[in-house]
Amino acid sequence: MYNVILINLAPDARSFAPLAHVELRAMGAGDLAVLLQNFCGVDPVENTTADAEIRVQVRNESYLIRTELGKLILYDAHRRNLPAQNFTVEQALAELDGTTAARRTQAILAARAEAELVRAAPVLPERAPPASHRPRLIALTATAFVLLAASVYLAGPFGGDSRPEGFVRVAAAERAGLEAKLTGVYLTGNEPGQHGIVVTGPGELKLFELGAVDAPRVVYAAYQLGRVGPTLCLATDQPGGVVEVTAEGNLSFCGEAYQRVP
Repeated sequence: MYNVILINLAPDARSFAPLAHVELRAMGAGDLAVLLQNFCGVDPVENTTADAEIRVQVRNESYLIRTELGKLILYDAHRRNLPAQNFTVEQALAELDGTTAARRTQAILAARAEAELVRAAPVLPERAPPASHRPRLIALTATAFVLLAASVYLAGPFGGDSRPEGFVRVAAAERAGLEAKLTGVYLTGNEPGQHGIVVTGPGELKLFELGAVDAPRVVYAAYQLGRVGPTLCLATDQPGGVVEVTAEGNLSFCGEAYQRVP
């Protein structure tokens, strides 16, 4: 049930009523949907000066809703530092009833579980090839390496000058330990529009954006682990390039700070 207050609106939210303050308590989801739909249909010209809004209290949360161009603009009244979100009526109802928050939590938990599975996977010892096969294997490996290096240089994301100036790859002896330590989930926040990085394993990561209603948008990426000066970083094959590792073990990418999820 929702406790609703209409500010500068008629009781049905179809028109403006200056200085009006209408309280509607214990409103069901269906009645609230009708009210919000009516609010979306108000005169857009009058709306510019009416200063009308709908305040909704549900559970321990409080929201302030305005409208513009047929959409609802939702603010979290308890966290005014968060940006407003533009919603349809259906999306706003999903946010208010907690459906979207549950989906975001599930997405974060799934990403965390995936990272934990990668971290816990056993590393199998390499079996040495028979001595009689070693010369042939070395020759084939060398040929494959040359071909791969050439193709990467000509067409790959890490070829040529795609890596930042001064980038030096971490030595193989140190790389495995650092990559295992970096494996995990990092978030700028858990609200819609916030971003996340999942370092899933050696040389692989995922970039995602939390949606308001839909599942997070995910981009799969590759990275090389290295340093630019003293700073440990992941040179990715995505626009924006380098993910820096901070002294606290968090990440910085494209001007945003990503906190590690415990």
